[in-house]
Amino acid sequence: MSDTGIPEASASNLEWQPNDQGLAYLVERGRIERVPPNAQHASRLLQEARRHLTSAATLSTTEDVSMAFVAAYDAARKSLTAILAVQGYRSRGGDGGHVVLLDAVRSQFPQRRVVLQRFDWMRTVRNSCEYPDADTPVLSTQDVTDSRKAATEILELAERFVSQYDHTGGVHNRTTV
Repeated sequence: MSDTGIPEASASNLEWQPNDQGLAYLVERGRIERVPPNAQHASRLLQEARRHLTSAATLSTTEDVSMAFVAAYDAARKSLTAILAVQGYRSRGGDGGHVVLLDAVRSQFPQRRVVLQRFDWMRTVRNSCEYPDADTPVLSTQDVTDSRKAATEILELAERFVSQYDHTGGVHNRTTV
C-alpha cells in the first residue's frame, strides 16, 4: 500500500490476449487510430491516474462527491488510455471516445472483464453528473467508494501491463502479464 492509502500494483499474473482483429476493426471504423507506441506517454498517464486517485480519496472526505467520482473516473480512463498508448493506439475522441477505450481493452483481458466492465458503469454515472437532468439521482458516498475501488483495479492492471510490454512484439510472454 502506498503512503496515499492506494494499493500499489500487485505481482499477480493476468492473462493477456492480443486482439489484433478487434483493434483493426476499431481502426477501420475510425474509432481508434494507430500512433507510434509510446511507453513514456503511457507512464505519464499512469502517474496522472495515480494522482487522480489520490485526489478522489481527498475529495471523498468532503461534500463534493461528484468531483471525487469524476477524479476516480478520470484515473480509470487514463489507465485504459495508457494500455492503448503503449500498444500504439489512441481514441479518436468525439462521441463514444471514452467507451471505445473499454471496447479496445476489454477483449484483451478476459479474466478482468468484470472489473473492466465497471468502467462502463462509471462512464454512465459520470455522464449523468456532467449532464444532469431533473431525474438524475444524486451521487452517494458509496458510488464514490465503488468508483475508487474500480479505478484502482483498472490502474493496477494498466501498471502491470505497461511495465511488462515489450514494444518489439507485445509483452515478454504474450499471454501472461
